[in-house]
Amino acid sequence: MKQAPFVTGDGQLVEASVIHFNQELAAPQLFGVMRFNHVSDSLRGLVRDLADRTVSQSRRLDEFLDISGRSGHSRIGLDIHLGEGDPVVSDAHKSIELPVVVTALNKHLAESLSDLQNLTQRTPVDIGRLFVPMGDHLNRDEVLSAMEREELLLPEHHDIGPDGVVEIPLENVRYIISQSLIRIPNNFSEMLIRGKHGLAMFQQPAPSGLPEFLGPKEFLVSALRISLGPYTAFISRQLSHPSVFHLASRLLDGVRTTGIGTLRQAEIYNRGEDPVDCRALKVRIKLYPADERVAAISSRVLKPGKATAILARGVDFAEITDIFSPSACDALFDEVSPTSGRGGIYGRIMMPGRIVNIPWEQEDGRWIPEFQWRLVYECARGNVPEAVLADEEVPKRFRTFLHDLKYVGGEQSLSKVFVSDALPPVDTLRVLKRSGVGVVVIKSINMRGANNGGKPEYYLDQSSYEEIARLWREGMRFYMIFGSEESSHVREFKGGFWVSAEGKERISRLHTTIAFFGSVVDELKPILMPQLEEFFAALAADERLGQALAVAHGSGPGVMKAVDDAAARHGIYRIGVGIDGEKIGQETNFSPEAVVQFVNIALNTRQDILDRRSLFKVFNIGGYGTCYEINMALTFMKIGHCLPAPYVFVDPMGLGGEGGHLWRKAIEQFQELSSAHDVGTAEIPPLGPMWVVNCCHMVGSYPEALAVIKAFLDDPAAYWRQAGIDLAKVASARDNLARAGVVIPPYIDRALELAMLEG
Repeated sequence: MKQAPFVTGDGQLVEASVIHFNQELAAPQLFGVMRFNHVSDSLRGLVRDLADRTVSQSRRLDEFLDISGRSGHSRIGLDIHLGEGDPVVSDAHKSIELPVVVTALNKHLAESLSDLQNLTQRTPVDIGRLFVPMGDHLNRDEVLSAMEREELLLPEHHDIGPDGVVEIPLENVRYIISQSLIRIPNNFSEMLIRGKHGLAMFQQPAPSGLPEFLGPKEFLVSALRISLGPYTAFISRQLSHPSVFHLASRLLDGVRTTGIGTLRQAEIYNRGEDPVDCRALKVRIKLYPADERVAAISSRVLKPGKATAILARGVDFAEITDIFSPSACDALFDEVSPTSGRGGIYGRIMMPGRIVNIPWEQEDGRWIPEFQWRLVYECARGNVPEAVLADEEVPKRFRTFLHDLKYVGGEQSLSKVFVSDALPPVDTLRVLKRSGVGVVVIKSINMRGANNGGKPEYYLDQSSYEEIARLWREGMRFYMIFGSEESSHVREFKGGFWVSAEGKERISRLHTTIAFFGSVVDELKPILMPQLEEFFAALAADERLGQALAVAHGSGPGVMKAVDDAAARHGIYRIGVGIDGEKIGQETNFSPEAVVQFVNIALNTRQDILDRRSLFKVFNIGGYGTCYEINMALTFMKIGHCLPAPYVFVDPMGLGGEGGHLWRKAIEQFQELSSAHDVGTAEIPPLGPMWVVNCCHMVGSYPEALAVIKAFLDDPAAYWRQAGIDLAKVASARDNLARAGVVIPPYIDRALELAMLEG
């Protein structure tokens, strides 16, 4: 059985001598010393043994081990390799020192080595890891077998050589650095210290993509795609062209390097005298078995049947950390208190191998919010050294969690976690994101004040909701513990909702949502429940909907609770979009797989979500709130922000006058608005389109409502024609919703496409 390679943590550049110029590379070089501290007996013995072998076999040390530089350094053109001289291994200090050469290959950063030299004189700089192969890499058959077992995913265009070396072409991508921004004082130092996490503001893909040629003595940052399971990969120094080599960032960690859609930067340099065809270049990669810890994580995360999908999208933070377990999540809040008067800390930032504890910021015995948010900012940037716990200072109860964070896949941007009892202001969230924090874990939206008895709150205002949704789209993740200690559960913010663990898996399969509106009167529930049961049983059995069906409601009692209970019994996905009903004596229902709750003043935001998300609307027996919802829903359809589809008004009890339909007069009012009027000599055109009213269907039972919905599913285009709806309006509404991120049912796209072809 082949052995996993030996990979160290980061060594530091502790000495930097004078700068020289390398004529062959046409680049300046800095000679220095890389030191590894707190080195294990095993690694010291291994390096000492390899050094002895270089003497006995008359070979170079870099034939037995290699340096993998930091990704951020390579991406700005700093290369590192072993220098001349023997390693210094100290058992007394438990350290290893190696001579290294740092080369600045980016001609736009001519002063980078001087800045690095000055920075090293003030503080050691993380510079690279040691990679020591302990055996052969995987051969061709082993690579092919790994792919068959769903343990490895390669891009469509690749080659696997007879020796097992994988060759992957560059993507049509070139990254460029803002010359203006890096000239600003301290920006370059920030990139050196923070690595790739400090590059987001300075380096972005060029609109022009990969150039046709890489000129002589030119540096280029491009990208490739690969997704590793339980394997470690090492990029060969030499590319497919003899004049082009890859910079020092060449190690790809197992599990962490997952997500075939994620670009992995490739930093290359043409040392030759002639241009090289970029599109013919291929990066050469060797695969090795991962160590036992990574293999264990891989077996836990890459489940059979799901492994390929996970390799494609990247290993998720929740899969690595078990964050959906209430006990595991709650453990992160150890010492975190909900208010400043209870002692403890305000919050913490957790990352691989390190914790930053953020104290409560009080002056004159009072908590001052403005000071608190600034302190969070300074802690996130690493400017409060006394708040940092590292290495052996980290409490043992957190070490496993911190260790696993470094294996988060995808963009690898979710390995820094902010934990606090309540959500900080949106400006502070932005600061955290810019500082590399990708995950926020909380217990309450607002700080727990005395006015609510110190209970957690789950209600968002409009600005907070919109900012969280925007940050989520940018890759940030939010988790919140719901409920009491006895019945708590954890939810993740996804697609605009707080979703449970099961809900997260299912929400991506949804394409058809039916919104239900109605009264909070509990006496209606037993009356409506028998018909609702049959209604949902029939919808759940419809093969056109299946697991893609969801119901949405207002998270309240009465009709909403009846709908929720009936849908749950038939396995239909439930979405609760409510307001703070507890303030008006209504208990909020947090049982649906997806929920989001708003303060009362954000009523329109809540209605906007219910209307845009749903295709069909069902207006049940209701009061003032339902009247408001009817008007909003019809307005949204009229202006093209809801798809034209049946809006069904159900009254199985005959609550209108003389046993008539409850909503008859409301529909008659809309008919009046949509009709022309003659007033004396004036002709008043319709105040609204009649086709909107034609989409309103009054029925006396839920079986009738079901028939209306199924008729639309049978032939949406026929429904639009019968209602007098211009297909251009349907297409416009479809496009509006798609731009807003709403999933369009496939039968809508098919019907619209065929109808427009038929003219």
